[in-house]
Amino acid sequence: MKVRASTIIEMAARHRLRALPLTTPAVLLLAVPALHAQESNGRWNASSEFSFVRTGGNAESSTFGLATTVTRSWDRTEVKLEAGGIRTRSTRVRRTAVGSESDYRIDEASESNLSAEKYEALVRLDRRFSPRTSFYVQSGWKRDTFAGFRHRLINVLGLSNQWVRSSSQRFRTAYGLTYTVQSDVDPDPDASSRFLGLRVSSDYRREMTDNTEWRSNLVLDGNGDDASDVRANWTNSISVSMNEHLGLKTSFRTTFDNEPSLRRVPLRSPEGEKAGTVLVPRDRLDRVFTIALVVTF
Repeated sequence: MKVRASTIIEMAARHRLRALPLTTPAVLLLAVPALHAQESNGRWNASSEFSFVRTGGNAESSTFGLATTVTRSWDRTEVKLEAGGIRTRSTRVRRTAVGSESDYRIDEASESNLSAEKYEALVRLDRRFSPRTSFYVQSGWKRDTFAGFRHRLINVLGLSNQWVRSSSQRFRTAYGLTYTVQSDVDPDPDASSRFLGLRVSSDYRREMTDNTEWRSNLVLDGNGDDASDVRANWTNSISVSMNEHLGLKTSFRTTFDNEPSLRRVPLRSPEGEKAGTVLVPRDRLDRVFTIALVVTF
């Protein structure tokens, strides 16, 4: 899918990007069309993943997942945009018999609720200034109310090293300074919603066969205000291409938060009387397994 962007003075890409403030990630989007001036014959590459599961009858639920990745590479610059989400809704049916054992009717009442919901988006720009080393700016947004936060925005400024780059495999590590803004469902009165931190990440790709690729991505985030607040996101996936435009992808994502968001739960006295609420930590570990159809443009 070819995209022709308007030409903007190349100086904006060469000089102004280095001065981007961490709190204005939207400026990254303005840099994308400016980079078109570097190579008029370049191509945008896009791929979308679709997954859907629907059950009915005795148990009713529906799960829908969508993820899109758009990339473009020039001689020294690479741009990546990602967006996606997953949503699961479950329906519980309660049945009650009214009447006698020999003569009764069945009353049904159904209740539908969200049981999983995750959304995320990311913009990243890499600018290489040596064969192995790049400067990068990234902004990522997430929403996961079941994990305890409505919004989490992480802006990153750092360096990336390309250790292996061949026709069959690539390995890259990155190190950056982060600025996080987070809004929790049940805020912790002792924790700050804005803080600086550090990020270390790795990205490995390997072609297993002519049509099969394995990818492993690990991201570690630290909180500068609280050394025990460490988060990790590890994603492993295997993609199989069926033809030029269609493929299948299986992925397993593990998310760890050593200081998870809090959950407000009811408090009762030993006698069973209501005594208010308390804040308790949520689970530290979340896991997501997906099988998706991949469409490449």
